[in-house]
Amino acid sequence: MEKNLNLSEKLNFAVTDLTAPDRVIEEILSELPKETNGIILGKIEAYNGPVFSYTTLGFPELALGGKKVDIQNKLGEIGQEEYKYECFLYTPEYDKYKYRVFFVNYSISNYPVDIILEESVAESISDSGAYVYKCGTREELESLIFRIFSSKRVISVMQNLIWINQAKKSAKNMQV
Repeated sequence: MEKNLNLSEKLNFAVTDLTAPDRVIEEILSELPKETNGIILGKIEAYNGPVFSYTTLGFPELALGGKKVDIQNKLGEIGQEEYKYECFLYTPEYDKYKYRVFFVNYSISNYPVDIILEESVAESISDSGAYVYKCGTREELESLIFRIFSSKRVISVMQNLIWINQAKKSAKNMQV
């Protein structure tokens, strides 16, 4: 049989670093305590809610009568897994407060990964107003996370966490 597909020229078989995005972010977050004298911690944990904005349908949108069936809903990906996380900052001195910086959303292949930023953080890193970023590789993800954590908004949040930490410590010392 003649070789007609030529797939080897179209597919990339190079070994790629496909470390799960939550692990990559966790590694970066592990640097926070060292950089902030143990005052600021970051955490990434599984999240069950929606990570993208959406619109709910109200009664006017309900149509009476026939129902359209689109066979396209039965084709394509089957058994796809979705992973969703939230990433937030906090201070151990006052664990009731946390600042959610972004959501993470990716599938079984790990990349591309969507990073959905809190609005003021998005404005701090870009003039475009975009708050959803798609990273195709670990390197792109790391670069974006470093931009986020060195942005003016996140630095401001970290400063507030330092002050919260100091205020809580002062309040404890006055009670003693």
